Amino acid sequence: MNLTAFASRAAAALVAAVAGFASYRHIYDVATAAGEHQGVAAVLPLAIDGLILVATLAMLDDKRRQRRPRLSARVALGFGVAATLAANVASAHPTVTARLVAAVPAVSFLLAVEVLARSGKPLPVAEPVEVTPEPAPADPWRYAEPVEPVTPTSGSRDPEVGVKPPVTRPRAKSLTSAEKVAKAAAKLPAGTVAQIAAKAGVSESTARRYLPSPTAPVAAETRINGTSVEVNA
Repeated sequence: MNLTAFASRAAAALVAAVAGFASYRHIYDVATAAGEHQGVAAVLPLAIDGLILVATLAMLDDKRRQRRPRLSARVALGFGVAATLAANVASAHPTVTARLVAAVPAVSFLLAVEVLARSGKPLPVAEPVEVTPEPAPADPWRYAEPVEPVTPTSGSRDPEVGVKPPVTRPRAKSLTSAEKVAKAAAKLPAGTVAQIAAKAGVSESTARRYLPSPTAPVAAETRINGTSVEVNA
């Protein structure tokens, strides 16, 4: 218990003691005037004001046990409050001011007992708010599908849109005269020089130059009066 709580409870206890003494005197005077014995009149204030204290503590105990306050405690508290107010008011002079002043000790005692018996409620603790981080924006180009080149139409003027590089095909290697003659000679093994030259597309002198030296006599071709005559060389 800190100093502030101790001071507040000490002040409440002082108020309860002063109000209890005043209430005690009022109830004692009323009981004596009513013809009660002095011993009964002396303990009667303790029974009335003590009933308020007992009822308040019983209700506080039920609250701590998380139960509804018992009915007997409520009845006892109501009866004690009504009895002490009635006795204090009855002890005063029959004027409004005197009766109000006589009711002050009873009310002060009741409030002081409530302050001492009860404790304040704890403040609600704010629950921590969980902050969910937002996901980072995805890269729009990461999962983008590849774009196929668009073939430009005849009316397209943009030379860079959808233009595929031209396909370069290897050119056929041209045969030399010697290869042509050798190829034609392979196809015409028994052909004359004129036939091989015609097959290879070269002149007869070129065909003779690249033809291999014959191991057998080669038929030569001689024209007599415009007629071709084969002569063995």
